[in-house]
Amino acid sequence: MDLRIPEQYKSGIEFIFNTDDDTIDAIISVLRDFPPTVENIVYKISEKIVQTQKLNRRTALNIVVTLVSLRQLYKEQNLSNEAIVALLSKSIEEDAEFAEFFKPEQIEPFKRKLSSLLKALESIAFPLDILDKASDLLIEHERIFSDSRIVTDIRPVFDSETERKVEAVILIHTLKIQYRDAEGTKEFYVVLDSDDLENLHEQIIIAIDNRQALGSVLKKAEIEYINPVIE
Repeated sequence: MDLRIPEQYKSGIEFIFNTDDDTIDAIISVLRDFPPTVENIVYKISEKIVQTQKLNRRTALNIVVTLVSLRQLYKEQNLSNEAIVALLSKSIEEDAEFAEFFKPEQIEPFKRKLSSLLKALESIAFPLDILDKASDLLIEHERIFSDSRIVTDIRPVFDSETERKVEAVILIHTLKIQYRDAEGTKEFYVVLDSDDLENLHEQIIIAIDNRQALGSVLKKAEIEYINPVIE
């Protein structure tokens, strides 16, 4: 079995390579001592790492997402901890991008650190297994939202006779939606006017209110609310 390293996990792997044992041990302590909850677990672990190690949030999240994704992979493939560490190490040695930064003698310490992190992750195996199932349900949809951006442009309206004098300007808002499907990452653009922006804003507020209301009902019923992370 060959293992290709996705781009989104390379920064987390690079961190494990370059980080000292004391920092790795501190992250292991966070994982082992983390309470068994499924509510926003990836983000909560990341925040705990930020608090204890003074790392920035993006770095901490990259580490946790990388570890959780590797765990999910070896569970799906019915592999052992040692097998996934060996496969990943082999891929790193064969990856031209990693070859520019890492020396062969760094591989064994990397294996040891990664293996210890993955073993510590098993301390919260139950909520992570639930998270895996929730993520599977989410990605069953045909299209998955990835990112968005709104760009506002000023367009001049010229005099109809001379086409030289600016009579007015119009604001045009362009919404870019990036999503993923079976073929990869795609995007499309939609033009919005000011009323469209207000409508979109209202719909988002309603959705957030609904989420909070349903969350309260589920909490009273003692049913965990899951917020899976799709990378």
